[in-house]
Amino acid sequence: MSEMLRGRAPAKVNLILAIIGRRPDGYHEVDTIVQELDLADEVTITFGDDPGLSIAGPWSAGVPRDASNLAWKAVEALAKEIDREPEPLHLHLDKRIPPAGGLGGGSSDAATILRLLGPRWGAKESDLLAAAGEIGSDPPFFMRGGTARARGRGEFVVAVDPPLPPYGVVLFVPPYTLESKTATLYRALGRLPFDDGGAVDRFLRHSRFHLRTSDLENSFERVAFDQFPGLGRLRQDVESAIGEQVRLAGAGPTLFWIGPLEDTAEIARRAGGLPCAVIETRTAG
Repeated sequence: MSEMLRGRAPAKVNLILAIIGRRPDGYHEVDTIVQELDLADEVTITFGDDPGLSIAGPWSAGVPRDASNLAWKAVEALAKEIDREPEPLHLHLDKRIPPAGGLGGGSSDAATILRLLGPRWGAKESDLLAAAGEIGSDPPFFMRGGTARARGRGEFVVAVDPPLPPYGVVLFVPPYTLESKTATLYRALGRLPFDDGGAVDRFLRHSRFHLRTSDLENSFERVAFDQFPGLGRLRQDVESAIGEQVRLAGAGPTLFWIGPLEDTAEIARRAGGLPCAVIETRTAG
């Protein structure tokens, strides 16, 4: 029987996402509060036979099935970091997180693969974090999870203490995204002044026991509703239906509400019939 490793790969939302400057290396300097969600993909690694990558689940459409998938990049990055040849293995992703929606599903899959492979390959924590940073800006957060502050281009991650208490979250996922989404949004932001860098500190001074969506900030909202066709109208329709504000998840186009756990089902019910998928979840970690 083939040996198998399995793990959950949770989604995230950015409660605060401030873009405060452009770095000499071409990346942007961010200061963000990231929150793990209960919604998660399931990642399985099988060793020894049938090497490859397979995708299933309700959100499998459009997920890359080749070496461009961040799951494969995680295997390659860790092997390079610890100077070893990858062993034959098969990766299977059960996609429960909508892809390309600002929820970090691909990055979370990659981080879960690093955590699963690390002990088997004798990797140290520093090796895993270095490999995560090579893959992208979000995997370093998923190596920690919970509620965290991330700075730099996202690679400097520290836990927020105390973490966010349990809240309900409802995701509103439109049936479209934008090609080269993040690059497009950064280009549009480049024509505007950068944030002053105080948003995260304002959030950390706020009581985390009375959080509402209106307490959140996301720099990408300054341009996203002009860049994603139809997203501004969807936001208006969602807010009209639920009677509360929504925010952009990461670089979008997913929108989300956060509030008391007991209100989650009612918020989702009110959004029924709108031209988007509605997913109930909660904070985790």
